[in-house]
Amino acid sequence: VVLARSCAAAHLGSLLLWAMAQNIPALLNHLDAHREASTLSLAYASIGDEGTTEVAKFVRDNPFVKYLDMRGNNIQSKGATALANAIKLNRSLRSLNLKWNAVGRDPAGITALSDVLKSNLTIGHVDLRNNRINNVGARAIGEMLKVNTTISHLDVSWNDLGVDGGLALLDGLKHNSTLIDCQLSGSKVGEETLHEVAFLLRRNRAAAAYKSSPDDTGARVAAADPQTSHLAGGGPTANAAARSRELPTQPGPLGAAPGGDGQTPGGKAPQGAVSRAQWTAKDSSSLMLRLMMKEREQVLPEDKLFYQQIAEHIDKLLLESNKHKTGRVDGEEREKLSTTGFVEREQRYTKEIRQTEDALQKAIADKENLQKDMANKTAELKKLNESNAECIRESVALQEQATAEEQQLRKELRDIVQQKRDLQDKLALSNKDLELLQQENERLRQHVKAFQRDVNEILT
Repeated sequence: VVLARSCAAAHLGSLLLWAMAQNIPALLNHLDAHREASTLSLAYASIGDEGTTEVAKFVRDNPFVKYLDMRGNNIQSKGATALANAIKLNRSLRSLNLKWNAVGRDPAGITALSDVLKSNLTIGHVDLRNNRINNVGARAIGEMLKVNTTISHLDVSWNDLGVDGGLALLDGLKHNSTLIDCQLSGSKVGEETLHEVAFLLRRNRAAAAYKSSPDDTGARVAAADPQTSHLAGGGPTANAAARSRELPTQPGPLGAAPGGDGQTPGGKAPQGAVSRAQWTAKDSSSLMLRLMMKEREQVLPEDKLFYQQIAEHIDKLLLESNKHKTGRVDGEEREKLSTTGFVEREQRYTKEIRQTEDALQKAIADKENLQKDMANKTAELKKLNESNAECIRESVALQEQATAEEQQLRKELRDIVQQKRDLQDKLALSNKDLELLQQENERLRQHVKAFQRDVNEILT
């Protein structure tokens, strides 16, 4: 069984490597097609570390991408390190989604990402769900939270952080004032750590609401309390004496003086105090500062739970209020766009039409010039073709003449060779006749000698 499982794992690994190798060309084409897009989604593309390296090169030099979704790509330490090096040089990224990967399998990957995020000034959302991050990776994230000033939403759910990792995150969050949402579901950090994290997140949300409108009524009330003013950076004014003159010195739990309804025991509202009629849902956000301090002061668990429920209720009201305000602003903007700006659009369209007509006239003139150039080039080409044809005809005539001369010379050469052979044959015959004549002459000489000898014998 173990052998079968190991073989299956090896086969699956080889299939994944093959799929990654096949995906690289398609990945490069996809990146090139989305070079100017603000959102780059590669969810569940199975590109692995090699593909992530290519994405890192793309992100490093791209000034348009703001939202990067890399979930479900089997990214490990190598890919995370390459992506961290790219983020170090990028100035446009706002959101980073790396859930369902294996960035934390080797602590070097999550450490590299955390080190880069320490000094990053653009990324506000980081999703690291289910990345096999352990307590070592949690310590790196905690160190990052101590110095990072831009991340407002962090999700490290379903990682094996453990109690030590939760304490490391909590230590980093104590020094952080910008994180307002931190998800820790299924990370086994412990119930007490979860409560502490929730308290610090409420503190940050209240401080963020105060910083967004430091002059509203609720913020002035919260800043007047010496127990909560330090959470908001000293309140709307730096003069503590002026705040003490404007507001009651011992306000109640919800910002009302002991006399009830925001009045003094004498029935008159002090100068600078806030009446209940002026109180709004926006003002309630600033009271979170005082509610958190009251929650810390309580001893009984039910009292702590009561203040915690109040704080959560105010959080929900603030979220709903923000949604309604956003909807109202969007509606007003849509109404404004639909009812105004017709003249401006008409002028813009007229200008665009004029520019298009000018461009069309220019294109027509360019076309005529090109046609004239093409006619001239065609005439020149025709002349060149005629010259080429004449040259070809002359070349053919010369070749034919050369061929005829060559044939004539070959014929004469054959005749000369034949004459040579005939002369050689005649010479051979002549040599043979000469040899026969020489033999006959020698024979006659011998005969004459013999005849003379006989004659001499007869005479003697």
